[in-house]
Amino acid sequence: MWVLITGFSAAAGIFRFIALFIVFIGILFLAFYFTKWYAKSGLIRKGSGNINVIESYQLSPGKIIYIVEIGSKFVAIMTSKDNIIKLTELSGDELELASIEQSSQKAKLNDTSFKEILGQMMKNRKMKDDEKNNEK
Repeated sequence: MWVLITGFSAAAGIFRFIALFIVFIGILFLAFYFTKWYAKSGLIRKGSGNINVIESYQLSPGKIIYIVEIGSKFVAIMTSKDNIIKLTELSGDELELASIEQSSQKAKLNDTSFKEILGQMMKNRKMKDDEKNNEK
């Protein structure tokens, strides 16, 4: 009766659904591999490594102060919604070395995989849990 009213059988509907589902999964895989290729291709990072953000501090929503290393010089700039303002040039002596070392560690984190970062976090978490258990 259903075939006479709609002109399609249940088997044809199921086949159509399965075909569309396979096409959908195929598009998801293509999107995944394309984004993975695009991230590795270097098209996103066009810099040669001469500009590094050392530290940033948000004053208010939309207003951020950055300490930027450009070559061998350090520059303090402020960005707002519409402007970028150079505040001053800084010498290496005026900066705390700890913040520079932390920023270099952050740069190293950008080059590591998620799996490595998650492994380090789980290892640190386990060590903290072990220390708490030893204190009790």
